[in-house]
Amino acid sequence: MDKLILSFNDFKKSKKIVVQNEKFNFECDQDDIVKGADLFFSFEANKYDDIINVVGQIKGSMTFECSRCLTSFEQNVDMGFECSWTKEEFEFDILKEIKETVFLNIPAQPLCKKDCKGLCQYCGNNKNIKDCFCEQNRIDEFVAEKWSKIKKLKI
Repeated sequence: MDKLILSFNDFKKSKKIVVQNEKFNFECDQDDIVKGADLFFSFEANKYDDIINVVGQIKGSMTFECSRCLTSFEQNVDMGFECSWTKEEFEFDILKEIKETVFLNIPAQPLCKKDCKGLCQYCGNNKNIKDCFCEQNRIDEFVAEKWSKIKKLKI
């Protein structure tokens, strides 16, 4: 489903339209932050004179790649949305609003957990699985090299 257009003509018989648990196809590219999504939306649209108000919910799960350790992880999604339009606009694409809501709620730097240690910049080891001592060894080497001449001084 690419579009879900609601118009004022849809409200001739009833002043309310309810949609429950419809699948939302969220397109993911290989290079995207989002690696997969299993999302469903529900909404209630009400007509008030010259205004239609839509209140809805998006639920499901999304798969992300951690920005620190590059592992894939799944995160539950539960977000609300609300939109309105007037008779001058006549029709409205609800899926466009749902897409915008999902995009605005995607984290800029998703983390598999708050205290993710990431990858070692020297050996590439995932520090969440096994600690390495590359960084400490490099600091020790730097300090030893920097102070080597001072250590040779005899007082």
